[in-house]
Amino acid sequence: MLPTALLILYGIVLLIIAAASLKYADTLDNFLVAGRSQRKALVVASMLASTIGGGLTIGTVTKAYGMGFPAFWFVAAGAIAHFLQGALLSRKVRETEAVTLPDLAARLVGPSLRTLTSMIILITWIGIATAQFVAAAKIVSGITGLGHQAAVLAAAAFMVAYTLIGGQKSVLRTDLFQFGFLAIALLAALAWLFIGSPPAAGAIRVEIFNAKFGFLDLLYYVIVLGGSYFICPMMFSRILSADTPANARKSSFMSGFGMLAFALVVTFIGLWAKASVADLGGLDPLNFIARNSVPGALGTLLIFGLLAAILSTGDTVLLTAAGVLEHDLLKKSSLTGVRVWTVVIGAVAAAIALFQTDIIGILIKTYNGYTAGIVPALFVAITLSGRRRMNPALTFAAVAAGYALGTAGSFVPSSSAAAKLLPMAGLATSAILALLAAYAPRKASLG
Repeated sequence: MLPTALLILYGIVLLIIAAASLKYADTLDNFLVAGRSQRKALVVASMLASTIGGGLTIGTVTKAYGMGFPAFWFVAAGAIAHFLQGALLSRKVRETEAVTLPDLAARLVGPSLRTLTSMIILITWIGIATAQFVAAAKIVSGITGLGHQAAVLAAAAFMVAYTLIGGQKSVLRTDLFQFGFLAIALLAALAWLFIGSPPAAGAIRVEIFNAKFGFLDLLYYVIVLGGSYFICPMMFSRILSADTPANARKSSFMSGFGMLAFALVVTFIGLWAKASVADLGGLDPLNFIARNSVPGALGTLLIFGLLAAILSTGDTVLLTAAGVLEHDLLKKSSLTGVRVWTVVIGAVAAAIALFQTDIIGILIKTYNGYTAGIVPALFVAITLSGRRRMNPALTFAAVAAGYALGTAGSFVPSSSAAAKLLPMAGLATSAILALLAAYAPRKASLG
C-alpha cells in the first residue's frame, strides 16, 4: 500500500506544480516555448529529462542485458548529436524566433515543407508517446499490481491531464526536479550494485563490437538514431525557449555531456544484471533490480526516478505533437485547440500502447522515417540560411524520398541488413536532393 500511496502523492504534487504554471499558459507562444525566457540550467535539465525517458532508461538496460556493452551507443549516439547540435545549429535555430520545427521549415524553405514535416512529426511522435505510455505502464503495474492495459490507461490519463494544465512552463519547472531525482536514483543503484554485490572478476566485458553488434549496427545507431536527436522538435522547443542564442548553444553542449554520463551509468547497470542475474522472472532487468537487488528504500527511489524520467519525456512528446497539429497543420493559434489535440493524440497513443510492450522496437520503427527524411534536408537549410534559399519543390522531394526509404526499413525484419541500410539510403537520398535544392533555381515551387 505504501508505494501506491506514494505514487498518488507524487502525482498530486506534479498536478499542483502544473496548476501553479497555469497563469503562464495565456498565449500559444507561452504555452509551447515558455515565453523564450528560460535560463540555461532549466533548459539543460529539460533537454536531458525529455531525452532520457522510459525508452532510453529501461530500454538501454534491457539491451545491455542482452547484447552487452554496445548498448552504450543507443544513448551515446544522442550525446554525439547534441554536441554537433551545439556546434552547428543551436544558435541559428534560436535566432529564427520560430515556434515549432515545422514553423522553422516554413521560414527557411516554404509552406509546403511546413505541411510535410508536420505530418511526419505527428505520426512519429504518436509512436514515441506510445513508447512512453508502455514504459510508464510497466512502472505503474509494478507499484499497484494493475494489469498492463489498466496501467496504460492510468498512466496516459495522468500524463495528458498534467500536460493540459500548465504547458511548457510546468514541464520545464518539473523537469529539473525529475531529472535530479532520476540521476540520484541511478547513481545510488550503480554504487550499491558494484560495491555491495560486485560481479565475478572478468564477468563484465567492455567491447565496441561483439557477435550481436557489428560495424553496420554502430553506423545505424550513430547516424539514424543520433540524427533523431540532432534535429528534433522536442530539443528545438527547448532551444527556442532559451533566453538567448548563446545559452541555447551552451545548453546543447552541456546536455551532450550529461547524456554521455547517463549512457555509461545505465549500460553498466545492465552489464551488472547480465553478469549477476540468470533469471529475471519475466521482468525487465531494471525493474528486477529495483525489486530484488537493492534495499527496499533504494528500490522505491529507483522506481520513482524511472517514473519521473518517463513523465518528463511523455509530457513533452504530447505537447510537441499537439502544438504541431494546431499551429502548423491546421495553421491556427488556439490554446483550446492545442489542449483538445493533446487529448486526441494521447488517446490514439494509448490505444496502440494497450497492445504493445516492446519499447525499443516502437522507438526504432518511428525514428527511421523521421530521421531519414527530415534531418538531412533541414540540416542543409539551417546551415545555408542567410546565404542560399532552398528550392521548395526539390526540398519537398528530398524529405518525401528520404522518409519513404526510412519507413520501408521499419517494415522488413529487424535482424536483416535492409532494416539498417534502407534508412541510411534514405538519409543519403535526402541529403543529395537537399544539396541540389540549395543550388537550383527557386521558380519550381510547391509553395
